[in-house]
Amino acid sequence: MNVNVALIGLGYWGPNLARNLVAVPGATLHTLCDLDSERLSRLSRQYPGVRLLTDYRMVLDDSQVDAVVIATPVHTHFQLAAEALRAGKHVLVEKPMAQTGDQCRTLIGMAEADGLLLMAGHVFLYNAAVQKIKEYIAA
Repeated sequence: MNVNVALIGLGYWGPNLARNLVAVPGATLHTLCDLDSERLSRLSRQYPGVRLLTDYRMVLDDSQVDAVVIATPVHTHFQLAAEALRAGKHVLVEKPMAQTGDQCRTLIGMAEADGLLLMAGHVFLYNAAVQKIKEYIAA
């Protein structure tokens, strides 16, 4: 099964996410979305054939997009994640997932109600060094 993924936000962390998304077996980097068309242009040279958009609503309206990765400023996380879930997309949102615990609980409830995956990005959770330290602590 192949999952078409759209990445919204190409600022500081977005290019790292794009690089990693193309390396994930079973995933296709389908769309890059950012308000800054210059950023899109730079990344388009690295990822030819990837759809480029400046309006996130077009990402959410695209029936070919299965999942959305959100790497935008924190104050936008809740709104974008909620809209993506309402659009039926699986969502990975960079940490923090939202600005309040209530917002996080709302997003979790939305995802559970519709059988969608919701995940906050925790880079070091899967880091080999962190895993080794965890093993040492557990031992």
